[in-house]
Amino acid sequence: MRCSASSPAADPSTSPLTYGQPVIHEQPSLRLLSSDTELPCLMTSRSSSRVTPFLKWAGGKRALLSEIHHRCPTSYGTYFEPFLGSGAVMFSLPANQRKIVNDSNGELINAYLALRDDLDGVLHELRKLRNNQLDYVRVRSWDRLDGFDRLGAAVRAARFVYLNKCGFNGLYRVNSSGFFNVPYGNSPRARFIDEDVLRNASRFLRARTKSGHRAISIGTGGYLDSLQHARKGDFVYLDPPYDPTSKTASFVAYSRNGFGQDDQEQLRDECLRLTKRGVAILLSNSSTKLIRGLYADPSIFQIDKVRVRRAIAAQKSSRRVVDEVLISNRPALS
Repeated sequence: MRCSASSPAADPSTSPLTYGQPVIHEQPSLRLLSSDTELPCLMTSRSSSRVTPFLKWAGGKRALLSEIHHRCPTSYGTYFEPFLGSGAVMFSLPANQRKIVNDSNGELINAYLALRDDLDGVLHELRKLRNNQLDYVRVRSWDRLDGFDRLGAAVRAARFVYLNKCGFNGLYRVNSSGFFNVPYGNSPRARFIDEDVLRNASRFLRARTKSGHRAISIGTGGYLDSLQHARKGDFVYLDPPYDPTSKTASFVAYSRNGFGQDDQEQLRDECLRLTKRGVAILLSNSSTKLIRGLYADPSIFQIDKVRVRRAIAAQKSSRRVVDEVLISNRPALS
């Protein structure tokens, strides 16, 4: 089952939401998925090249694409993704599908915009860098220097891609001052310049709708602001920082402000508001008591459990199979 869009010329306020065969959530999928598994993405253009994320991402959704597509509406207006990350779901959709994407990480969004608008500049800056610990620590320290914000977009984008590929397991983590602090990954063979991947991603980000308008709007800031534009018939995929399953399992240091229980509750409230507007949602999160409790109303939400082997962790002993949930508001919209 694939996610597909209604014609871009359709009025989003009247775009019907239709689904494929219902998911039987009393019998959750037990198919083991690995976060390193590369599943085929949907064809996004007339080219035979697949479009894949150009970043490695903790908690990335490449392993869950088939499960996510199985729970998407088969027809909708605009696609929204306000916690973009590496964009695995976005890149798996048709290039000419109307999309509004967002992330609170300004450096991440700068990388997307620079890749879209100045691919050659990003490649030029990447070729200046070397994968060794000395260079890594030097490049990592740039955000502590005066004038970092005045560096060119291509320079900062190249730095972001380089640190992502050469740092420890693709983590993005900042300290309380907002400075990137992920250690070197000790992977001398890490390929931080994959020109084919970068060119395919850049082409995807520059795609136009059938009516000739830019297909993807890319923004930065709080997720609530970006969702103000969602209307009846649209579809929102939400992949927030996960509720931690233990004290050592949290990735909320993604931003200096974190993403705690109050934020998870606010996100649930936003899902309820979107549902009242007739907007379809699908949300990923960890299978914790808090998350299951927040979305427990079966008349509104459907919770499906999936099992994933998460490979990004500090110790091999913690690289294990975990339960995650995919939550939709299909019951309320059916």
